[in-house]
Amino acid sequence: MPAAAGPVAGPATPVQAVPAARRRRAPRAPFLLLVVGLLCGGLVSLLLLNAVLAKDYFRASELRKDINELRLAREQKESVNMRLEMPGVLARNDENQGQQPDWDTARVIIPGASSGEVAGDTRAPAGRERVPGPAGE
Repeated sequence: MPAAAGPVAGPATPVQAVPAARRRRAPRAPFLLLVVGLLCGGLVSLLLLNAVLAKDYFRASELRKDINELRLAREQKESVNMRLEMPGVLARNDENQGQQPDWDTARVIIPGASSGEVAGDTRAPAGRERVPGPAGE
């Protein structure tokens, strides 16, 4: 009978020698050091960025606080100024300084007139009219 057709084993071929440098694996230590170094560098840069942003945040909050204090001081000064400009306070201050209202030369606003008229003996400001009496006759 004829032999089965199949691969025929020939004489043993010698295994080619692979150079020693190719056979060894690449060292892992430099790669691990590179990865660890990159991670540490990223962590440090994130911490520095966070510190800078926190510093700016604290500075901004201090500025907001200063602005609020200045606004409050301005409002208090405006309030004091408005109280000092009230008619009663002005009249008291004028009296304390020896000033008296001059009703004889006061300006009276008359509706329909072009400008104020000077009040004389015949005309006085509203509420300050002269009333004839025993002392004024």
